[in-house]
Amino acid sequence: MLQEIVAGNVYAFLLVFCRLGSAMMSLPGVGETSISPRFRLSIALLMAGVSVPVLGPTLPPLPAQPLHLAFFMLTEIGLGLAIGLLARLAISALHVAGTVIALQAGLAAAIFFDPNQGSQSAVVSSALVFMGITLIFVTDLHLMALQAAYDSYTLFPPLQAPAFGDFAEVATRMVAGSLELGLKLSAPFIVYGIVFNVALGLLNRLMPTLQIFFIMQAPLIALSLILLGLSLVAIGLSFTTHVEALLSQLLAPR
Repeated sequence: MLQEIVAGNVYAFLLVFCRLGSAMMSLPGVGETSISPRFRLSIALLMAGVSVPVLGPTLPPLPAQPLHLAFFMLTEIGLGLAIGLLARLAISALHVAGTVIALQAGLAAAIFFDPNQGSQSAVVSSALVFMGITLIFVTDLHLMALQAAYDSYTLFPPLQAPAFGDFAEVATRMVAGSLELGLKLSAPFIVYGIVFNVALGLLNRLMPTLQIFFIMQAPLIALSLILLGLSLVAIGLSFTTHVEALLSQLLAPR
């Protein structure tokens, strides 16, 4: 009897940890590569230990075959990764905005490796992404992300066939929303770039012998940085509102 109880508890903890642990690797704020893997592992283990008494009765019984257990674990890992990646799409809005701003400000050549994106990114883009991650922790939106991982057991019960159509629809809507937000955040810089370059074109027609584009490169960058400084508050508020609305779609109805 004791052996069955211990085996059942270990099985429930393992199954819950597979989903929550994989979600911790990709959720925004908590799953950043700049955060220590030990810290993320500790959070996942703590959440799994606290959630097992509540979620244990909803889990399927312990399978008799090891292959069935492996299939259960892979299914839970896939669901956890899908939930985390859907939530992480919010960060891409700042990445899009930063890339457009860098192009309009003449800073597109200033790039370095961004560990959060796993590729080379413009300096402005990386700075906005780091600002967004900081805002997620400051506004406690990371707790909302953890709540979304827990509520996934209500929206997607264990071993239930995943609704791939719903996942695809939600992912498409989130990608479109993030792209739209990124373009909206960078809209002032798009207008500024068009006006500035049109003015330079007119000056170049008036003074063809003057290297106007070379001379005005420094003022272009300086004015872009001033405009960026004036826009940071609006960018931060719009981003946090977008993240909150996105994460609310992954919460179970109360």
